[in-house]
Amino acid sequence: MKIAEEKDLERVTDFVEKADVSSDGISEIIEYFMLMENGENEIVACIGVQPLNENGLLRSLVVSDKLKQAHILTLFQSIQTLAENKGMNHLFLVTNKEASVQFLSLMGFEEIEPTAIPEELLTLEHMNGSLKEDNAKIMRRSA
Repeated sequence: MKIAEEKDLERVTDFVEKADVSSDGISEIIEYFMLMENGENEIVACIGVQPLNENGLLRSLVVSDKLKQAHILTLFQSIQTLAENKGMNHLFLVTNKEASVQFLSLMGFEEIEPTAIPEELLTLEHMNGSLKEDNAKIMRRSA
């Protein structure tokens, strides 16, 4: 597990795009990404957090299908630690997968109503795009 650096940008972008996930804006927040690599230094999972004052929007979660749930748990713990170290007290995410909601609830996230999203997060293109997905659910975790 490591924090991404500028030199990882192309690898992260390729990994995310192969999973058909938007890579828009990753270059501006590359140092807010956690990477999990295998023994050959290939990325097998990543997640980023887009900072906005004390809030952060989790984004670009891509996980290899070979990873176990324990690895995903470690990935989430790492991004939460990174976010807290960067001064973010509240993490938000949008998901449209019911299975994710159950897993994220175990991680301390709670589902919230769209009206509970801080106004400033609604200015993020990534947040607005995610909210347009069918069955979009917003979840929050506070430090």
